[in-house]
Amino acid sequence: MKLTINKKTLFVLLGYPLFFLLSEIAYRFLFDLPNLGKYLETYAFFFAFVLLFYYAKWKITRFVIFGFFAVSQIFNAVHWQVYQNFINSTNYILFFKEITEVLHAGTSMLNIVIPVFLYALFETGIFWTIGLFRKKTSVNKPYGDLFFYLIFIYMFIRSFYSHQEFGLTSNPAYSRIKHNFFTISHLFGKALPYQLFDLSDVEKYHLRAPQVVDKPSVKNIVLIMGESLTATHVNAFGYERETMPFITSLSQEKPHTLLKESYSAGLMTANSLPAFFNAVPRPNGLEQIMKGNTNLFRLAEMQGFDTYFYSSQPEREMAIMSIMGKTWISHQIMPTQLGYDPYQGMHDHQLIPLFEKIDLTKGNHFIVLHQRGSHSVYGEYLSDDEKKFKGNTILDNYDSTIYNTDQFIEKVYHHLEKHSQGDYILIYTSDHGQYVTNTVYNQGTMEESQYLVPAFIYSSNKQVLDKIDSLKMCKRLFHQQLATFIINVMGFDMPISTCQKGVINSSVLTGDSGYLEVEMMQKPSLILPQRATDN
Repeated sequence: MKLTINKKTLFVLLGYPLFFLLSEIAYRFLFDLPNLGKYLETYAFFFAFVLLFYYAKWKITRFVIFGFFAVSQIFNAVHWQVYQNFINSTNYILFFKEITEVLHAGTSMLNIVIPVFLYALFETGIFWTIGLFRKKTSVNKPYGDLFFYLIFIYMFIRSFYSHQEFGLTSNPAYSRIKHNFFTISHLFGKALPYQLFDLSDVEKYHLRAPQVVDKPSVKNIVLIMGESLTATHVNAFGYERETMPFITSLSQEKPHTLLKESYSAGLMTANSLPAFFNAVPRPNGLEQIMKGNTNLFRLAEMQGFDTYFYSSQPEREMAIMSIMGKTWISHQIMPTQLGYDPYQGMHDHQLIPLFEKIDLTKGNHFIVLHQRGSHSVYGEYLSDDEKKFKGNTILDNYDSTIYNTDQFIEKVYHHLEKHSQGDYILIYTSDHGQYVTNTVYNQGTMEESQYLVPAFIYSSNKQVLDKIDSLKMCKRLFHQQLATFIINVMGFDMPISTCQKGVINSSVLTGDSGYLEVEMMQKPSLILPQRATDN
């Protein structure tokens, strides 16, 4: 390929990527999206696609690149406006599977879709004008074309064998073109092959949307979702340190309080929280998650609850919001909205004043307070005075974060007692656990500490006491029981699941890389799926 470099070429190769970078920044400002991350990387992405389009020899290559750019900008802009996240590979599949339903829903939202559509269409038109300068280029060999296709072939292969969730989750810090680069790679490299050729070794999970059968049992459902807090470090379950004195004493003093060990839905946040908030009991429920049939926020919204998600976690670490139900969250606050850097978390107790501003006496509320909790670095957000255990070892700092969570729960409890007229239910659990000693700390392994978490429920509302008492018969709970319990309390015909058997997601949500199967009070078995044709 003979490169022709002149002033016009330099203008195209350097000026157009700069325009698209500035346009991406402006798009986020105009339509109130999270800030763009990594400006230089974003510029490099635009530069690469401008370069390949400019020097492509074959018309088909230019058509493909232009189409890719158009889809990146337009589809993602429209999808964000409707669902508050960028489009992923499963969304693409569901779009074509249920196109009439999508179009029907879309027509009712034209007023919010048209402005972003026109903006992205303008960007696409600007990209097309690159072709006006091509008459000055001299391309003899299709090296650029081949390089473009080889990049995507490599990405397809990489996606097929990868256990990462690129292309499945939505990271708002990515530019639309970078996000679509990973999404298309996952779509053609993994999602479509698995769909068309039935490659998954795990049967897909589907469940119809539950039906409303009654009004909600309570007006206020408050769920505190902890982080990395293992039940093996809770004094109520035999741990030698008094790490959670408040909920321990409450469970002893209040007869209808439930405090038990529970198996988490996953070994890490990325697979535990999507499974929990969508009440998906086993792997390969991605389509169920994308449809939102059993999403807690969606169902709460259907029953007239105002939905809240207040988090202490860094915004950049919460790309999974797109598969947790962000579409149906009416009020969301992250540390970024309080002036923190997108990569910064914050002290959990900063959520308390935000929570206290909600008028619990008017209307129904489904409130999730999402902690930074016991995430490493342990005790990062605690002052020396707040650290209950003063040795400053790894174990001391970790246990101090658990004590701090207990204080957090106590503050929420006392506020509810004073300001909700007793019409509430308070639930605490953690996304997963952590294995911590004085010398070792890790997560994501098969140690019991990783998947055993506390489950705490308290209410004085007579309408839910029988439901709480029914869970007390279990020696240990599953996250799935808590999720279905919440749906049942909201007034749906969702039976509360049993505690006899369950699943812990260990890696990817499809389950193809393995998962843990649990029968009550027995050591979990690692299931490595094999196709029926394998012997």
